[in-house]
Amino acid sequence: MTSMSDVARAAGVSAATVSRALRGEPGVSEATRRNVTEVAKRMRYAIARDASSLAGGRRYAIAVLASDVGRGEVLAGAEGALRQAGYDVLLYVLGDAAARAGFFEEMPLGRRVDGVLLLSVTPDEGEAQALAGLGVPVVSVADGDLTEALRLAAAHLIGLGHHDIALVLPEGVDETYDEVLTAQGLAVRPEWTVWCSPTVIGGEQVVDVLLDAERLPTAVISSSGEAALGVFLRLRRDGREVPADVSIVSLEGKELTRAVGLTAVEGAEREHGERAVEDLLARVRAGRSDAVVRPLPQHLVVRDSTGAVG
Repeated sequence: MTSMSDVARAAGVSAATVSRALRGEPGVSEATRRNVTEVAKRMRYAIARDASSLAGGRRYAIAVLASDVGRGEVLAGAEGALRQAGYDVLLYVLGDAAARAGFFEEMPLGRRVDGVLLLSVTPDEGEAQALAGLGVPVVSVADGDLTEALRLAAAHLIGLGHHDIALVLPEGVDETYDEVLTAQGLAVRPEWTVWCSPTVIGGEQVVDVLLDAERLPTAVISSSGEAALGVFLRLRRDGREVPADVSIVSLEGKELTRAVGLTAVEGAEREHGERAVEDLLARVRAGRSDAVVRPLPQHLVVRDSTGAVG
């Protein structure tokens, strides 16, 4: 069985340094901590989290609260970073209002975790107070800003010569996002602002609505990746070419949009999940109990679904 001394020899450090590094204690550089963690993982060594470690106040567990598992890359990056650092992950998916209300009413975390990571969960005042009552740091990874994503998409399409652009929004969102297009010099037609469910079927229904208008737009911007795919599939079934007849941009980058070559606004999601964990664990080691929001950075990835106006 691998011992702490074995790991220390392989990593070229003392056993005390191995202990501090794997327990996330201060006094160890990040480079040394990464080296020790990698060596321990390779040697299949896990430090025992015994009563003495718990008595010191560290649980070596992080709660991850997610609105859903749609941001799989962020979650994968965060979970991998936490496990590599020697922390257990307590995942709670707050997928609907009932699950969310039940979680915050029960607040099952108690003294079980050293920190909380929020993925696409924006707490209201009461929920924020409940989290603050845990006395641990809270780091939020916010969704990408829809307005900024829309600006990126519109600028790309305008640069390709598009001026007739339809906007597909999720149900329940107001039409003030039209103002982003207007600010970029576009004449927005009311029939080209369409709401739908964020599903493939919803996107297909959008095309039916657009076909009922006097003419089709030359481009469609969809806030949902699934709806963007639905638009793509429905246009193809109708015998229209993408992008020769209609260009499509998704404001949400997902595996399915990448698979069919849709231009999309993306974030470096896995890396952002990893960086959020680094931030959270640094706060844990420093004994902080504050809350911070890390917005998801966004950039446009151009693929085969957009082209110049013919």
